[in-house]
Amino acid sequence: IQMAFMDEELKMPESGAELEQDDERNLDIYGEGEFTDAFFKTLMRVQNNVVNLPGKKEHFDIYLAKKIYPVLVPGLESLSKEVERLMQDEGQIDSSIKERFNPCIFLAEYLMSNNPKYGHQKEYTEVFEKYARIERNRRFWSEERQNFLREFMGQSYQSNFTIQHIEEFVELIDKYLNAEGTIKDATKVKDLFRFLDEDQVIKFEEFYEIFSRNLID
Repeated sequence: IQMAFMDEELKMPESGAELEQDDERNLDIYGEGEFTDAFFKTLMRVQNNVVNLPGKKEHFDIYLAKKIYPVLVPGLESLSKEVERLMQDEGQIDSSIKERFNPCIFLAEYLMSNNPKYGHQKEYTEVFEKYARIERNRRFWSEERQNFLREFMGQSYQSNFTIQHIEEFVELIDKYLNAEGTIKDATKVKDLFRFLDEDQVIKFEEFYEIFSRNLID
């Protein structure tokens, strides 16, 4: 597989911090459809590994979702159809062809001839890119949670956090990340927290869950 995708130097993954998973929360994020939540999470299991790429690092499973799975999944489908064709044949295919058939070579040739580096876009490219983006964002906000909690605990309103203070704290997060207003603009506080009464106090955990989920996609 690496030979078919030589555009980036792929080094051995290194161990990283183990990230928590919440199956019900992931189901809400990813939704249901042709690619079920269970199917996607089965492919995205090695979250605690990091792959070294030129100039950056990436979680290994996200790298696979962006670079490998979009062509590997249809390649495996094509391979299964070819195997089924050979097995169901009733004497129309020469037996020597069946004997010479090598599934590894078949798959390797498929990957080489459908390398997205050369403009081949498979039907799964868009959905895997979407899931990779969502998963990367989810992990970012999960990893940053403790940093924002420390910032929150340093605010005068931390024990009386109401909707009047949410916009102020969102602006603080925006500045902390040097987001130049993009996070503030994407967070419609009155819509996201419309269930709150004017003087109703909200805990940081509940705020952060709603806030971060809004920004994941």
